[in-house]
This record gives sequence, structure tokens and C-alpha cells, in this order.
Amino acid sequence: MTSSSTARPTYASMDEVRAAIDALDAELMPLMAARAHCIAEAARIKNDPEVALVPWRVEEVARNARALGERHGLDPDLAEKLWRAMMAEFIAHERTLMEQAVAGGAAT
Repeated sequence: MTSSSTARPTYASMDEVRAAIDALDAELMPLMAARAHCIAEAARIKNDPEVALVPWRVEEVARNARALGERHGLDPDLAEKLWRAMMAEFIAHERTLMEQAVAGGAAT
């Protein structure tokens, strides 16, 4: 991704802005899929829906998001809010994966 020292373009039209957003989304999605894989691995290793939420780790990731946001020219408050929303969804997904594994194990 771009760093704060990288000049960002100025767009002449909304079509250009939308095309840039679409291109960024195409770059972000493989990273989100890789993050989802890590979450699936965490679910497999933890193997207990009750430990999906680890508060100290959530706070650590939120602090990292703020620092990374600031380093890359993104408002740290916005970075933290985005990451907290993303983490909440991934935690819910992790819990679902663990519950499915427990239910699957009980059926065998």
C-alpha cells in the first residue's frame, strides 16, 4: 500500500475516483481473504467458541491500526473505527467456525 510519503493522485471526475476505488478493492480483497484464513486457523487452534474474543489482543490490534493509519496518512480515529468494525466481524466469524466444528464433532 502507499505510504504517507507517496503522492496521491488528484482525479478529474467521479468515474476516475470510482475506477480507483474499484482497483483498490481488487488489491484489498486478497488481503482480506488471507486475514480470513488466519482467523480460520485461529478458530482451529483455539477450538473453543468461548475464547473467540481476546480483549487484550483486540486492543493491541486497535493500537496498531491507529499507528499504521497515522504512518500512512489516514486519520487514526478512522483507522481504529474501521479496524474495530472489521475485528468484530472476524471475531463473529471465528466464533461461528468454532461452533460449527463443535457441532460437527458432536454429530460423529
